[in-house]
Amino acid sequence: MIAEDTVFSLLYDKFMFWSDIVGILTFGVLLYAVYRYRDGVEPDTTEKDHIEVGSFPVDRHNTRLEIAFYVVPTILVVWLTILATSSSSIVWVIPPQDEAFDVEVVGKQWFWEFDYVEELTWEDDPRITHVNVEWFSSSLTIDTLGSAAVNATVNQDGVLTDYAIDSASDSTSIVLAHNSSIYQSVKVTDADGHLLHTWEHLPVGHQFSSAADEHLVVPCDEDIVLTLFSRPHDESNPAYAGVQHAFWLPQWGAKEDLVPGLEGGTVMTFEPDRIGTFDIRCAEYCGLSHAKMVGYIDIVARDGADCDKDVGIKLLDESDGSSGGEH
Repeated sequence: MIAEDTVFSLLYDKFMFWSDIVGILTFGVLLYAVYRYRDGVEPDTTEKDHIEVGSFPVDRHNTRLEIAFYVVPTILVVWLTILATSSSSIVWVIPPQDEAFDVEVVGKQWFWEFDYVEELTWEDDPRITHVNVEWFSSSLTIDTLGSAAVNATVNQDGVLTDYAIDSASDSTSIVLAHNSSIYQSVKVTDADGHLLHTWEHLPVGHQFSSAADEHLVVPCDEDIVLTLFSRPHDESNPAYAGVQHAFWLPQWGAKEDLVPGLEGGTVMTFEPDRIGTFDIRCAEYCGLSHAKMVGYIDIVARDGADCDKDVGIKLLDESDGSSGGEH
């Protein structure tokens, strides 16, 4: 998977640009010299700096050209070093805690655990799903907006309850208290059971596990800070600290080691720029079941927000057939 729109991708493009320039100039001069001074071509002895095939011009030299041979490559190397150093600085700068979304990631044998140290409430884009969920303090409102929704399954800390959606109305209200301290979700489906829309609240202390096919969920267009720990699945042996893992997000070119026994863990930061589901991989051999150290990360929009304003405006314009105005 290509790590698009990342500092690594941009750095790669810049290196390739300058490599292309150097390659074109170098091979251009080389091919010219091969053609101009090929065997069988008699040298023009009237030229001041003529070159004879098989002989080295030891009796003369071009000072400016010789200096350029050293100065130009040195400038290029220094410039590429500055680019690489500045890119590394961007990657390793940790944003302030109050400006980032923090999650703790624990690598075990052989699965990932995701522990939330701050809450997250998110919802699918109503402009795409044609369903909108509003959960107030004492009531739950589901606007179907002309969709094929017929059922809503509400999960309150593991307790599932189904509610029928009024097909004759574009809005269904349910008397149900919202509790921000527990896990809550609303999944809206059609008559065939196909999932149309998801609303979800993740409280502080909630945990997902890749062993249960659960995904890491983080908001888009925000700095994400992951604190990474390697811990044993079975803690009965106090002398065993776990194994080395490496948490890798190929889509963003971000990777960091999980070091066993490191009390404070290691830190990785990235900024997701598009919604969707992407891969998580372990880039460090961690045992016989290393291949099982896979997972997924869902990039979502916070409740009431969107991840792409340009796309959002376009969808709104198409929905009412207008090209502007208030929505």
